[in-house]
Amino acid sequence: MKFLTISSLKDTFSTVPPAIARQLVEATLAWTNEQKKAGKVLEVYEIVGGGTVVICEHPSLEDLVQTLASIPMGGFMNLEVHPLADFNQAMGVYIEGFKTAEKLFPSPPK
Repeated sequence: MKFLTISSLKDTFSTVPPAIARQLVEATLAWTNEQKKAGKVLEVYEIVGGGTVVICEHPSLEDLVQTLASIPMGGFMNLEVHPLADFNQAMGVYIEGFKTAEKLFPSPPK
């Protein structure tokens, strides 16, 4: 199952001493590259001005939660998670729904 995650830094990260902040960033970069090699992170982008967008793949939501909990900088991040559906399949479902509605309402109401 694919997910879109959007992260931003919490204000508290600015209180971390620079040497510790650097170590956290380095550890998070290494962690991200490990997740890419494992096939869990498919794409990752930095948002100009702060934040990260990641498209990832996990067998379950529970696996995603476990993975996110292991991010070295995780305690300093706000995370949004959005499950993703295949576009063509989703559109097919919507089309079938409209066809069902058309049978219930064959002509516009007067």
